[in-house]
Amino acid sequence: MIDKSYNFQLSENFIINNFLKKLNLNKTGTFNFGNDAAYLNTSKKNKTVVTTDTIVENIDFFSQDPPESIAQKIMCVNLSDISAMGALPKTYTLNLSINSTIDKIWLKKFTNRLSKIQKDYNIYLLGGDISRSREISLTVTCFGESKLKNIIKQNNSVAEDDIWVTGDLGNSYLGYKILKHRKLKIEKKHFNKFKNLYLYPKPCMFGFKASKYINSATDISDGFYGDLQKILNVKFGAKIFKDSIPISVDLKKIMKNNKTVKFSELLSWGDDYELIFTSFKKNRKKLLNLAKKNKVKISLVGKIIKKNGIFDDSLKLIKNISSFDHFC
Repeated sequence: MIDKSYNFQLSENFIINNFLKKLNLNKTGTFNFGNDAAYLNTSKKNKTVVTTDTIVENIDFFSQDPPESIAQKIMCVNLSDISAMGALPKTYTLNLSINSTIDKIWLKKFTNRLSKIQKDYNIYLLGGDISRSREISLTVTCFGESKLKNIIKQNNSVAEDDIWVTGDLGNSYLGYKILKHRKLKIEKKHFNKFKNLYLYPKPCMFGFKASKYINSATDISDGFYGDLQKILNVKFGAKIFKDSIPISVDLKKIMKNNKTVKFSELLSWGDDYELIFTSFKKNRKKLLNLAKKNKVKISLVGKIIKKNGIFDDSLKLIKNISSFDHFC
């Protein structure tokens, strides 16, 4: 619990009453945060899907990052996981560990962004906890809902499955490079665009829409290669069509003018929060039509093969593959 003398007038009750209660939307199961626990109204027809993630200062975000960005990131991480399971998000809990740099203005900006995200995805805050910490740390546990038959497994691929990716890759990677390497040759409009794509990522929620056509899926949070390996799970390999990997026109131009912006690093970088999924070849047309209907970009980037490893178009093994790891 937070001491009432902590950070001037800030206390646990003050934060709950002034910033967090507005996020429970007066849902019965929250008891308006008057209890130490809450309940979910679960459906008999559907299963509850649960995921949880933690982001930590100086690892997943930086102390100078806007509070709106930190809110966006912790929710995006969880929402994309729910999507990759073929579920719809319903509610979430928030554990907030804060230090003396946090004040009322920070909390207002942070919770206002959470409120906007809630409206965008029709979710609400179920409860959580607040504590004192040297570094800022946030944990969100997100609850989703899906019919059992539509829940997507991470490694349920079969040989000859198509490999698909949503959206464009590398936007977050370039945004990070821009913030850390100011000498990049880049126009101001691109500077702001990619910086914001890094600070304010958006989850791809296509998983629920396409679940009946998907065999395996995960979100791209640790890098294209790293998350593809999760799907392969040592059982299979992949042949990748590198020219088909979706990269925006602007990013391609910037790569030509900046040798430090590398294609190989782009594919090992996380935080895109797009989906990578596999499907039977016979579903191509259905998936493309569904994507078009829902205004989601999808790209066919490879296929599952029986030989272990990740290979290029010529079946040459791609070596020195890396991905994000909190302990590396």
